[in-house]
Amino acid sequence: MNRKDIFIKQLAYTNNENGWFVSFENAVKGLTDENVTWKPNDSANSIQEIIVHLNFWNRRYLNLFEGNGVKAFEGTNDVTFSSEGTKSWEEAADEFRSIMKRWTAALQESTEEKLDSPISENREDPWHTALTNLTIHNAYHIGQIITIRKQQGSWNPENGVH
Repeated sequence: MNRKDIFIKQLAYTNNENGWFVSFENAVKGLTDENVTWKPNDSANSIQEIIVHLNFWNRRYLNLFEGNGVKAFEGTNDVTFSSEGTKSWEEAADEFRSIMKRWTAALQESTEEKLDSPISENREDPWHTALTNLTIHNAYHIGQIITIRKQQGSWNPENGVH
């Protein structure tokens, strides 16, 4: 198994295959509109806001990986959690699925050498570093979704890790 295959497998684990942790698909299974907007306190993010945040960063890095330009990021990371303008959480979840399918296809079509190339002209760090961070970032926030669901009493332990 080469590095490219490892990253493809990591994307599957965070997207739709339970492994050592719950995948996105199982984390969002059975959610209601009430569940996705609920917050344990004012300083926390809702599940919908977390999904919007994941979509922002996954899409941004996918566009860079595919060679598409991205605008310079202005503001703080907090703005990436804003669900304003999102029609529904189902659309946000479908967007996550679509981005992950595109990521998988882009990795399958890429070369091993691409993983050693810089992310962009302005960034020297290689793609293998960005992909490691991207999959860990996804797993981290999916874990937050599970925690929120446990706090609100909407988590079904049959969907994954207890």
